[in-house]
Amino acid sequence: MNWYKITQKILPSLRGLAYEALKYPTFEDFEHAYCGEIRHGQYWHFTDNPNFMIDLEKGPRDMSSMNPLGNTMAKGKLMVTSYPDEWDSYYNYGDHGKTRPWAAEIDMSQVPKEAYRQVNRGFGNEFIIFDTSKAKVIRVLPVEKARRAWTTRHCKIPGSEEQLKEFYDQAWELKKQSKI
Repeated sequence: MNWYKITQKILPSLRGLAYEALKYPTFEDFEHAYCGEIRHGQYWHFTDNPNFMIDLEKGPRDMSSMNPLGNTMAKGKLMVTSYPDEWDSYYNYGDHGKTRPWAAEIDMSQVPKEAYRQVNRGFGNEFIIFDTSKAKVIRVLPVEKARRAWTTRHCKIPGSEEQLKEFYDQAWELKKQSKI
């Protein structure tokens, strides 16, 4: 065990990833989610509201938001990304100007892995959360600060299969010791 002592017994900035790891009973399942779906434990929702809160009575309203009802609201659902750079370029640098200058960091630690899935609508590693009742807003930042926070954290995540396995094992060990 090293990889800087398993990121100092799991840094606060990597706790979301640790909780993500604990959703998977096997390393192989976690590895697939981490590498294939880019479930890295940190999720962002871009908004025009600096006081954004998850509202179970609201939801995605456009057809590209995986809403089978078309242009009506999909109550209780939320779109998030694990790559805020992609959403920033879509929402804030396209033909429509800066429409979503705020990014809400969403705590998904208590959201079951089956309650959200990756979608492919071209905005950048995006997930739809089907049941947001257990998701929570951690903080809302200007997009530029959110991107910096993501970049700083992204440099600390596992970069190899060996590091990912060590991280997974450490998360489960800390859970057994009731330290996470």
